[in-house]
Amino acid sequence: MRLYELMKEYIVHAKSVKDFCERYHTRAAYHDRGTEYMEYDLKSHEKELKEDGYTMIPQGSSVTGKPVTFYGCKAV
Repeated sequence: MRLYELMKEYIVHAKSVKDFCERYHTRAAYHDRGTEYMEYDLKSHEKELKEDGYTMIPQGSSVTGKPVTFYGCKAV
């Protein structure tokens, strides 16, 4: 089974990649790192979604304490 399918276990709802980042990153892992980092991270997540079909936030950076994945707005 492809990683794409395996990571669906951690799918969460979001309105956009930006919403995903803002809702599911811990404050320390996203907001507290400043605007430049937030812009870089957002672009990185957008690139992952485009290239891989999903993007993820690892458990150490997630407000849930578990990995979270976003497969785009139509996937949820």
